[in-house]
Formats: sequence, structure tokens, C-alpha cells
Amino acid sequence: MALREEKKLQTRQALIEAALTLMHEGGGFSGLSLREVSRQAGLVPTGFYRHFPDMEALGLDLATEACLNLRRTMREVRLRAQGGAAVLESVKALVAFIREQPLYFEFLARERAGGPPKLRHVIHAEIRRFVSELAEDLSKWPAYHRFPGEDLEMLADLVVNTVIHLALDLLAQPYEEDESELISRTAKQLRLIMLGAMSWHPEKGAI
Repeated sequence: MALREEKKLQTRQALIEAALTLMHEGGGFSGLSLREVSRQAGLVPTGFYRHFPDMEALGLDLATEACLNLRRTMREVRLRAQGGAAVLESVKALVAFIREQPLYFEFLARERAGGPPKLRHVIHAEIRRFVSELAEDLSKWPAYHRFPGEDLEMLADLVVNTVIHLALDLLAQPYEEDESELISRTAKQLRLIMLGAMSWHPEKGAI
């Protein structure tokens, strides 16, 4: 990579991290100004426009990037393991990912419910992609071969929402707190969901 391109990527990342830091210290994304984000990143406001056309574009890129990295991480885990092993390894991978990038998840959690409409839409769309990818992977597991696509989406939705609750709990915990109990509880919840699904009769629509 050319030095100039590398420098450009570093500055872009500095703007993203500046926005995340300011949100962590204060309010939501809507309360940020282009000027204060630029200043936090060590740039003049005109320097911001070399990387993003406006603050909305920064927020949308931030949401897409955070969700894409998470989906990629979780899918790699599912490709390596199946069944109970995949459940536990997925929870561990999620915990590690959140601990490494807590401000990204703090941003997603806050803006998913209270952000600007376009930002909420992007986050919602990315979560639906997460659900769809999980449903596609579950369709390859022998236990769920008989499930129609609609029921696989429903199962994947339950799993993803459980994972979102884990993320929220992690963000609320101090870093020094032992998280083994939280990991164990979430893994059990996911196993309960997936084992319960094996007793589901799609043709009847009930257990």
C-alpha cells in the first residue's frame, strides 16, 4: 500500500475513533458536530471532507463497518465448529470481539434505538443480514435440514437477539469483573433455544 493511501486510511480511522470517543464521553451521534469530531481527530474541519461528505456518511460507514466485522468473525467460528461446540465458541468469540472494540458496540446499542432514522435503518438492515447468514448456515446442519426458510429465520432471530442481550450486559459490566458466569449462562440459553427447536414441527406450527 502506498504511503499516501495508508496515511489517508489512518486519518479516516482517526475520525471514526474521535466520534466514538466523543459519544462515549457524552451523548448520542445526533449531538456530535463535524467541527468537534475534526478537532478531536487533530484535523481542521476542511480536512474532514477529504474522507466523508458529511457527519451522516461517517455514522453510516461506522455502523456498516462494525456490523460487517462482527458478522465475519461469527461466521468464521460457525465454519470451524457445529453443534454445542459452535455455540460456546461463538459466545467466546463475541465476548472477545466486544472487549476489543467496546465503543463500536456502545455506538450500535445506543443508535439502534435512539439514533437518526437513516442510521437506525442501516443498523437494523445489518442485523437482518446477520440473521439471514445464520439461517443459511443452520440450514446446513443435519438437525435443521427439514426446516423451511421461514422457520430457520425465526430460529436465527432468537439466537441473534440473545447475543444482542449478551453484548448489552457486557457493556454494562466493568472490565475487571469475571465474565465466565455470563458466558456460561448465554451458552446455556442458546443451547436451550437450539435444542428446543429440534422438537419443533414446521408442518404443524407448534410443538
